[in-house]
Amino acid sequence: MILIIDNGSQYAHLIKRKCRDYGFEAEMVRNNDRYQKVEDLMLRGVEKIIFSGGPNSVYKDPENLAKMLAKKVLSGELDIPLFGICYGHQTIAYMAGAKVDKGKSAEYGISEITVEKEDTILLDLPKTFNAWVSHYDEVKELPEGFIKLAHSDDCNIEAMCHVSKPIYSVQFHPEVWHSEYGEKILKNFLFDDDGIGYI
Repeated sequence: MILIIDNGSQYAHLIKRKCRDYGFEAEMVRNNDRYQKVEDLMLRGVEKIIFSGGPNSVYKDPENLAKMLAKKVLSGELDIPLFGICYGHQTIAYMAGAKVDKGKSAEYGISEITVEKEDTILLDLPKTFNAWVSHYDEVKELPEGFIKLAHSDDCNIEAMCHVSKPIYSVQFHPEVWHSEYGEKILKNFLFDDDGIGYI
């Protein structure tokens, strides 16, 4: 089962639909729901977790399921692969101690992503591709223990992963049709069985 934490993204339903299209059972829980819902799903066997995007700032958002789960995965309390998208990317960085702040400009539209290092989620992608971006904030620095995988002209950290834990995240939206190779990125995460990070 894939657990999707919906952070208020207008695209969250696309993540769920694509997971099911690829043959995975998927359940979505709002980030302001009680943790009991997550615990109940864990008992059914959650294999991987995906954080959707969302309109809020990690600094203004109160403690929520995404922050709680990110903390548990980062600490090793939960040994479950995690993939963050947009706000989910920022949440992982923030909970790992990195700075998240306003970008050079609010980005809405297509941006060219440049791959610096191939990893599980960016495996077998071209050096550059176009992806849909929709955000005000961005990750300003790599959290300790993470590697930068991609950048764009307007955002220095478009994708990152943990060096040893199966934690991955992207600033752009692979779930929408506007993003080239978005399906490939999601499949790379969903079908990866190693779950060992970059090393």
